[in-house]
Amino acid sequence: MIIKSLKIKLGATRPTARQYESVRADIELDITMDEKTFSEDWKRIRNKSKIMLLEAMADAEKGVNNGN
Repeated sequence: MIIKSLKIKLGATRPTARQYESVRADIELDITMDEKTFSEDWKRIRNKSKIMLLEAMADAEKGVNNGN
């Protein structure tokens, strides 16, 4: 099977310090990969997308905390 294009969607929801409130962050990546280097690219993309999601979650939590 040849993968030419890949769409990755990740999301996370985390409760906040306030009762009954939570924050949500989502990321979406559209990727074109070479089938020869798929395994190397996949590891790099997976790690980068995890970092992007954690950064998006941190930004969302800052927005909730600054909105006091």
